[in-house]
Amino acid sequence: MERNARMLVFAFVCAFMILSIASAAAEKPAAAGGGEKTAHVDTWLMLGPFPSPLPAFTAGEKQRFGAAKLLSYEETALSAIKPVLGSARALLYGAKASWRSAAADTNGVSIPVGGETPAIVYLAAYVEVPRWTKISVSARSSDPFAITIDGVEIVMNEKAAGLAEKKSGEAKLDRGKHLLLAKSVRMAADSAAADWRIDVSLAGGGPDGAIGVSLSPKREIALNEILCINQIARTAVSPDGSLVAISVGLQPRASEKRQSWIEIRRMKDGSLERTIRDVDRMFNLQWAPIGKRLSYVTAGDKDTRTLVLLDLDTGECGTIIENVKNLDDYLWSRDGSFIVYTVSEKAEPDKRGLKHLTTIEDRQEGSGDRSYLYVTTVPGGETRRLTAGKHSTNIYDVHPDGKHVLLSRRYEDLSQRPYDATDLFIMNLEDQSVDSLWKGRWLNSASFSPDGKKILIGSGPSAFGNIGLKVSDGMIPNDYDGQLYVFDVATKTAEPLTRDFDPAVQDAAWSAVDGNIYITAEVGSKTGLFRCNPKKKTFERIETGFDVSENGDVARSKLVAAGVGSSATAPPRLYAIDLARGVSRMIYDPNAETFADIGRGAVEDWSFTSSAGKTIDGCYYLPPGFDPQKKYPCIVYYYGGTSPVNRAYGGRSPRNLWAAQGYVVYVLQPRGATGYGQQFSAYHVNDWGKVVAGEIIEGTRKFVEAHPFVDGTRLGCIGASYGGFMTQLLVTKTDMFAAAVSHAGISSITSYWGEGYWGYGYNAVAAANSFPWNRRDIYVDQSPLFSADKIKTPLLLLHGWSDTNVPPGESEQMFTALKLLGKNVEYIKFDGQDHFILDYKKRVVWSNTIQAWFDRYLKPQ
Repeated sequence: MERNARMLVFAFVCAFMILSIASAAAEKPAAAGGGEKTAHVDTWLMLGPFPSPLPAFTAGEKQRFGAAKLLSYEETALSAIKPVLGSARALLYGAKASWRSAAADTNGVSIPVGGETPAIVYLAAYVEVPRWTKISVSARSSDPFAITIDGVEIVMNEKAAGLAEKKSGEAKLDRGKHLLLAKSVRMAADSAAADWRIDVSLAGGGPDGAIGVSLSPKREIALNEILCINQIARTAVSPDGSLVAISVGLQPRASEKRQSWIEIRRMKDGSLERTIRDVDRMFNLQWAPIGKRLSYVTAGDKDTRTLVLLDLDTGECGTIIENVKNLDDYLWSRDGSFIVYTVSEKAEPDKRGLKHLTTIEDRQEGSGDRSYLYVTTVPGGETRRLTAGKHSTNIYDVHPDGKHVLLSRRYEDLSQRPYDATDLFIMNLEDQSVDSLWKGRWLNSASFSPDGKKILIGSGPSAFGNIGLKVSDGMIPNDYDGQLYVFDVATKTAEPLTRDFDPAVQDAAWSAVDGNIYITAEVGSKTGLFRCNPKKKTFERIETGFDVSENGDVARSKLVAAGVGSSATAPPRLYAIDLARGVSRMIYDPNAETFADIGRGAVEDWSFTSSAGKTIDGCYYLPPGFDPQKKYPCIVYYYGGTSPVNRAYGGRSPRNLWAAQGYVVYVLQPRGATGYGQQFSAYHVNDWGKVVAGEIIEGTRKFVEAHPFVDGTRLGCIGASYGGFMTQLLVTKTDMFAAAVSHAGISSITSYWGEGYWGYGYNAVAAANSFPWNRRDIYVDQSPLFSADKIKTPLLLLHGWSDTNVPPGESEQMFTALKLLGKNVEYIKFDGQDHFILDYKKRVVWSNTIQAWFDRYLKPQ
């Protein structure tokens, strides 16, 4: 316990130290030849003044309802004030006011004086700083005032003190642009001055950056434009294709609690049909197969959930099943007469505080839980249990005849990779008898063809032996490379569909309208939508107008689909896709207002031919306002594992944010990534960085040589999970990087394999048939820990304290080794976080820490 307490204190001290890096210079006395910068606010945006009469019956209560009360009272939320020259703001009773410019002299800005009624004025300016810094704000006014920066109060004077009295406050600012807002109150009876004025000056910025003041809200991407934007988590298209329901989530800046709601929009133009906000925790949107009836699950107390049905034609909203404990998933029958749903049964913990492990899966929390299937009629709510037994069952699809369902059971089987097996069955719903279709491995998904005679199976290349493989002799396929097979129910045989199709399949829907299969697949760093003719095995790409597609859905009865599309510079937007014509259009941008004033840099393709003769795909992000005559520091980002780094906006490692901070960001896709064909992805198997590290080093050198605007002496590298492992491995092999960051990285492949919940399972692919006792060249020689003495690069280690995928011991081992070796290393653990840092406040710390580390060594700041 004492050791844990010491580690907790140590972790937070480290976090504080790292986050202080960028502001430390501003807190010290000015260095010789430098010094603080000052800026006087010479021009303002002014709103008002407008009257604000005191409440009725306040006679004799001046202390309670004076200037201080008007200053503290928010007529509108500060977060809703977005000053733009010429923009109008609605006031009470139909009145309007517009933001206008107002010049200031040495005594500040003059504000028009009205009658005897108390009045309020807002003044706004945008403050820009080139780095993390601390600034002081000095203000004086003839009348009471308050000043905030980004909604945080900095200076307040509740008295009408006059221009002779100056008030000051301090603010710590991130790099970028910030809203400075002054609010002043004129109480005619209290003011001794004839003129109403306010004067503001700023000081700080540190020795290497001036403070900028302007009236323009135009700015670059900041962290909140990554974390605090509207995200479309799910789409569901109505059967006739006229409506799309979307689940929207938002992380508010001022709250830990994430908000979520449902919107129903018209596919023709994206206009809003209905919003559902009244219920907390709504998820799993699905349309009933007939009519305009939307179903979704709501969460209640004590793990109970209710399945709700909203009929848009009648306006009726009712429940199908209520307060079901541990309700997980559900699936409609094709005619909408019943639903099959899944309920989890939780294993009772041993009251003695121990756990007897008999399988490898028993190491995981909840390993004793089981999921079973139930059916309920619609309407009516009559239910029946469909499955039981010692293994969980999973529902895949309901047969078109409405009499059968496709289900599976998965269980541990250590006889061969991936150390589990799946049984696929068809159940007759009338007598609940089951017919075994297939027993195998690597199964990901299964669904019936429109006539029910075949099954579309999504799996790895090895699911049906060698018939789906397309790799050279002696190579083992990467079974994370998504493939499709067509399985014949009568003969119980499978035929490969995508063996000669290089993109890696992510999702597929077999349309009953035209008989084609619509596939979403990785195409390198992008996502493509394809039309597949299953008889001819032909594939036709449908242009979507965006780089990465997520959360798409296809209408049951019409050739239309909806998808959430984004790109490296464009946040997620909702698209309607005409599958018949092969065209798409954006119908709703949930963040249009937020990004109206945000500038973004360009993203350019750049690939190279490696010394092995392989084409290595990549791209690079440029800072906004890029000047090719300048020299820029560069951050190199990679995953290096089994999947490519896609070009979706934002994400856990937001390259566009780093570019906005003044970096060129180079991203490359070494061999082993899916989306480039089975031969390319198979290099991931039994490599563990041998090929990948060489290609990252070679690619970085060639990138620097080909781009004169990149400063080769100021290179940083960063990766997470397998990418974190690659960071640690890279710095044992080269000192070309001036700074390195590893989040949740693996330092010892052996300990990750044996301790991580999924270590042995991941290595079923990444180290196929290789173990610590037969492949020392992988488990020892490729483990960065055993070459820690070769590391010269300053290394930042980041890890979730509760990471069950890559246990935090992986970072702790490397930290211990480097400290004993006297190396430059720092380590921050995040309490209560798993493999990803999801808590909003901790995520802010995590992101700022990475930025501070690179700024320290690559700028340096």
